[in-house]
Amino acid sequence: MTNIAVFASGTGSNAVNLVKSFNSGNRIHVALCLTDREDIPVIEKMRELGVETIYFPRSVWKENPQAILDVLKSHDIKVIALAGFLSFIKEEIINEYEGRILNIHPSLLPAYGGKGMHGGNVHKAVIEAGETKSGATVHLVTNDLDAGPIVVQREVEVLPDDSPESLEAKVHEVEYLIFPEAVMKTVAAFNKQTPSESNTPTPPDIPKSVDDAWAETLGIPNNVPPIPNTAQTHFSSQPNNMSPTPAGPTSYSATASSMGQRSMALQSEQMPPTYLVWSIIMTILCCTIPGIVAIIFSAKVSSKYYEGDLDGSRRASRNAEIWIIVSFVLGVLSNTLYLPLALAGLF
Repeated sequence: MTNIAVFASGTGSNAVNLVKSFNSGNRIHVALCLTDREDIPVIEKMRELGVETIYFPRSVWKENPQAILDVLKSHDIKVIALAGFLSFIKEEIINEYEGRILNIHPSLLPAYGGKGMHGGNVHKAVIEAGETKSGATVHLVTNDLDAGPIVVQREVEVLPDDSPESLEAKVHEVEYLIFPEAVMKTVAAFNKQTPSESNTPTPPDIPKSVDDAWAETLGIPNNVPPIPNTAQTHFSSQPNNMSPTPAGPTSYSATASSMGQRSMALQSEQMPPTYLVWSIIMTILCCTIPGIVAIIFSAKVSSKYYEGDLDGSRRASRNAEIWIIVSFVLGVLSNTLYLPLALAGLF
């Protein structure tokens, strides 16, 4: 499990999208949300989704970046996603997380980037310039504003009757698709550099379940680590007082939303085979009940994959394959027994 943090300053639609995309899986977990404003919609949304949220005044972001770093390290944060975050990220944070801070921008960078180019300002400028294309870009954050390497970029068409508001809606849809993709690419690159921090396999001395035995027989891995619970904390608005104070309930436990998102369509790893066609063939030609079970597991392959649960998708693929084999074997056995009995009945 790789922990990531989101920084947000407003409604938090992209932050919510990341939580719903990842926190129902077991590879990436949005473990923390940091804000630079009090009483903004994203705080309540993160609370409802079970994501710990911490508020730091802008004075802390400007004058005490080490306080931010201390919180990030205490939560074992590996990657940061800026989801509509308006405060300046200090050099100390950028250097500590070099190549692991992502920002999403509502234009096709390098066009319409830089100072003052955010939110509605970007879409208004695009419309006024008569552009025929716009889009969204996820890039790595550097010390130069909107100038970091591009990770993912996607276009939308600008129609003659588009307004800044209608263009913004179209760009938002693209953002929801490419932001999770960029996060997955960045996490995958980080985990390749630090293999020791990847998911720990099941110890060999643990007794094998039937499921594990089948996995070993078929040569398919079977690893699913647990998902932790989270809580909410609030930091004092006084810059020099960094002790946490309660904000409503001091803590609570909640599981993250299980709603999958279509934003997982482009994975850094390929989706395992669904075996859906074979499942249908086995249902029709061999043995109906095991074939139907195979179809059910085949459907779970894609649903788990688009939720970000790649291990769960692999398990569903493996189970579909197992039930296809069972259906085939039972079909062969039933036909083998039926034919001699049928011939004996004729004579």
